[in-house]
Amino acid sequence: MTKVKIDPDMNMLDFILEYPQLVDVLSEEYGFHCVNCMFSGMDTFRQGAEIHDIKGEDLEEMIENLEKIINSNTDL
Repeated sequence: MTKVKIDPDMNMLDFILEYPQLVDVLSEEYGFHCVNCMFSGMDTFRQGAEIHDIKGEDLEEMIENLEKIINSNTDL
């Protein structure tokens, strides 16, 4: 089974459509209320994170956490 690797430069809307199971995690744990924002179609995942002051090691840690969630769910 291939492990999912999140591309931080993926368009936020595409990210939401690709990984809908992460919407609640992003909103509740990381304050990413942009999952419902009209700008989600224009920003990348990385840009959305930077808007919420998540960058550098914090961004890498968040991505690792999200990848663990995705890759631990065998039903996806």
